[in-house]
Amino acid sequence: SVAVVERADLAMVAVQGPRAVAEARAVLRDGAAVASLAPFSARGDAAWFVARTGYTGEDGIEIMLPAEDTSALWEALRARGVVPCGLGARDTLRLEAGLNLYGLDMDESVTPLECGLGWTVALAADRPFVGRQALEARLRAGVALKRIGLILQGRGMLRAGCVVRTAAGAGAVTSGTFSPALACSIALARVPSAARGPCEVVVRGRTMRAHTVRPPFVRNGAIQVEPSAAAQ
Repeated sequence: SVAVVERADLAMVAVQGPRAVAEARAVLRDGAAVASLAPFSARGDAAWFVARTGYTGEDGIEIMLPAEDTSALWEALRARGVVPCGLGARDTLRLEAGLNLYGLDMDESVTPLECGLGWTVALAADRPFVGRQALEARLRAGVALKRIGLILQGRGMLRAGCVVRTAAGAGAVTSGTFSPALACSIALARVPSAARGPCEVVVRGRTMRAHTVRPPFVRNGAIQVEPSAAAQ
């Protein structure tokens, strides 16, 4: 059996950004080992656990530690110029990176084939896994929906639930925000698989044009979409 146990005695500090590894190395007791961590790997001992996932789309170090040690770590990071930020900044970064958020861009009702994560499913491998038959049946029937990126043309804010109108039928924004890098509103949306080219989005009762792009919008600090797509 599996049990979920609340651990109020533990805390987590996530250091995200291009200098995350360097700053974490400078303040952690096993800094050299942390710097050698490959992306999406982790190491730990009986008290501390350090991972390098960069879940915002930037490089990142996530530190799980005893709650009583958190204040000292926090102050050590701040002394090196690491700036505190909240969930709004994290959401902006992950959306610019084209990363899904569970509960918005994907959930139990959506398969990986419909939310841009088909590449994570090893259908080519000859092995069973939970859900394989359902995915193969979906492929045989034809995947009706796909994930796209949107860049709003004009002033406004794309939000989850906004209706997306395409020549192939209607879809919906799954998550949206203002992109500091592109200086306009961007979103992830799910639309009919046959949809191509520009589309329209209903924003607060107004019908506005939007460019469709393939996420990510930004990678490693560099804009990945055509400049004309982000024009106001």
